[in-house]
Amino acid sequence: MAETKFIIGMRDAFFDALYRLAREDKNVVVITADNGAPSLDKFAQTLPGQFFNVGIAEQQMFGMACGMAFEGKKVYCYAIAPFVTTRVHEFIKLDVCAMNLPIVALGVGAGYAYDIMGPSHHTVEDIAIMRVQPNLKIYSPADSTCAAALAEISCRDRSPQYIRFDRAGIPNLYDDNVNVSGGLLNPIESDGDICIISTGIMVHQAVKVATKLAEIGISAGVSDVCRLKPVNIEALLDLVGNVRGVVTLEEHYLAGGLGSMIAEIFVDGNIFKPLLRIGQADRFVFDYGGREAIWEKYGLDVESVVGRIEHWYDRLLGKKRVQMREAIL
Repeated sequence: MAETKFIIGMRDAFFDALYRLAREDKNVVVITADNGAPSLDKFAQTLPGQFFNVGIAEQQMFGMACGMAFEGKKVYCYAIAPFVTTRVHEFIKLDVCAMNLPIVALGVGAGYAYDIMGPSHHTVEDIAIMRVQPNLKIYSPADSTCAAALAEISCRDRSPQYIRFDRAGIPNLYDDNVNVSGGLLNPIESDGDICIISTGIMVHQAVKVATKLAEIGISAGVSDVCRLKPVNIEALLDLVGNVRGVVTLEEHYLAGGLGSMIAEIFVDGNIFKPLLRIGQADRFVFDYGGREAIWEKYGLDVESVVGRIEHWYDRLLGKKRVQMREAIL
């Protein structure tokens, strides 16, 4: 029987990398709002002057972080994703972004990662509300390798930042020398019929979708927007230049999310390219059964996404596409 390899989560990969930096730089400080992690135990035990737990008081956490940042500290505020975005949004706006302070909001559990806990813990609006804030940079890694790489990038950058982590241990898409500084990665090169643009855990879904599409004669590349703000527009436009159409796939509301961002870029750049946006429709999710059950009910599972893309692509090519598919079958 093959040995099962333990997969470290994004959060812990990030904090392990940050710990090594914090040992060398006493100005690196982590504040948590009563959220623990195995990788944070080292901070509490060996760097007590650089680790603080304020309890269930997220707004207090950011107020405290601002005071520290004014004194030269590089502060990381950590909690569940909705609690470092929606719950403290005014603090992010006025205390962090308006004053352009070197504070990084770390949110674990993007999308439906806290699947059984309902809308209070679902995080499917964070991209929309965070990307409108001036000065703020936003990262959304797709695996633990990217998350670990963001530790040094975020530490050396004096801008306000938000990093959204998935909760589960997800297999790595990239090797240890991945370069996330460009903000755009391509697990499957886009030189065929369509390009699927995604972020976070949905990049893994996009790779599976592309594999299925290849079986029915649609060549699909996959691009990972690991930096959501600022988007690498030049690289993105180069990417979509040679494909017939573009699909965005996200575990987020369609309003204001990744698909909206791509649509805005197309409109502002006079890019006339067919675009299909796939994400969460305008409704709350109260369903139980786990994350995959939510995906299946709301059309984010692989089979549903493949079906939507195939139908959309058929309409792009009309009879020619139908004839191509019949030839393959």
